[in-house]
Amino acid sequence: MMVQRATVLLIDDDRDMRWAMRNILADAGFDVAEAEGGRSGLDRVVRAAPDAVVLDMRMPDLGGDEVLRRLHRHDQGLPVIIVTAHGSISGAVGAIREGAFEYLTKPFRNDHFVNAVQRAIARRGEAPASSAVGIRATIKEAMGQGPAVESLIDQIEAVAETDYSVVIQGETGAGKEVVARNLHRYSRRAGRPLVVVDCGAIAETLTDTEFFGHEKGAYTGAVARHRGWFEVAANGGTIFLDEIGNLSMTGQKALLRTLEERTIHRVGGTELIDLDVRIIAATNDDLKHRAKAGGFREDLYFRLAEYVIAVPPLRARPEDVAFLATRFLTQARASLGRPPAEIAPAALDLMRAYRWPGNVRELRNVMRRAALSALEVIKPEHLTDSLGLCAVAPVLPPPNINQRDHPPA
Repeated sequence: MMVQRATVLLIDDDRDMRWAMRNILADAGFDVAEAEGGRSGLDRVVRAAPDAVVLDMRMPDLGGDEVLRRLHRHDQGLPVIIVTAHGSISGAVGAIREGAFEYLTKPFRNDHFVNAVQRAIARRGEAPASSAVGIRATIKEAMGQGPAVESLIDQIEAVAETDYSVVIQGETGAGKEVVARNLHRYSRRAGRPLVVVDCGAIAETLTDTEFFGHEKGAYTGAVARHRGWFEVAANGGTIFLDEIGNLSMTGQKALLRTLEERTIHRVGGTELIDLDVRIIAATNDDLKHRAKAGGFREDLYFRLAEYVIAVPPLRARPEDVAFLATRFLTQARASLGRPPAEIAPAALDLMRAYRWPGNVRELRNVMRRAALSALEVIKPEHLTDSLGLCAVAPVLPPPNINQRDHPPA
């Protein structure tokens, strides 16, 4: 039995950009169709019947906003990912309001691009999120079904519908972004933008511009007004500050001032912009300990940590390995157009004993490599290169993830 691979339609007038995106998606196992403009994209969508569309906002023949409207008239459930340059972020936010699934700012990381496409395709046809039942189903599907995940869901349910600032702690690859996206998805802000900021990628000299934007002529090279991340999310959205521990001291000072005043102004401008935003921050560090040691502003930490959620590492919940491995293997085989495969009990035992330093992300990658096997049963020998022959170690007892910080009474 052959399984149909998911198809992604790229609509972008930049040939080099299409070439780059096509290669990224092809390497990730997708079939790719292309169109060099808005009008040809609308024709191509009928013939290609894509599972998702990646759409540039600025094209000479037909703008992305109009293409988006026509795509949704053709197929209301078709997920559309907007790709945009910094100068057209405001248009991308408008597209989100018009029903686009997500937007990415050029240049974007390959893994962020692939993850956005995977999420879009996975969500196609889903009912809108609206209840605690939805939170449980979504988190269990993404992270597992054991007691540690149940405890994690309890924490998410407790705070999702509030406006508390949340710090999400956990190792790299453990699922912090999954938690953040679901905190937004099941909040009253779900219909507004979720702005994801990689704090480690912000140069110290550009912190104010990235956070708050700038006016035309504010400095050399500022040829047009630019809206910063806080302004994009200002009217009821959520800002997700990923790896907040990497933010420079200059950035921490600016962020603290913003949280205290709840207003911003663009660099080179005087207009005060009121903020109605929720802050979610993630870290792979013990931020509270770092703050006490002087490595992070303690006053900022306590502003951010109105509620703290601890995401357990995969090695602390081996009961979830079989569920996740089977799901990732099934997805990977389907993307390759291959029939489902089984995982031998001995292979599952090997994976349960492995320490998973890369957590869920590493498990997904291991299953993607295993999926390349033409065999229908995945055995230990198909995993040893990925896991390492000496990688198996005793599993530590899980931490007490019920310990969490609450806002003062």
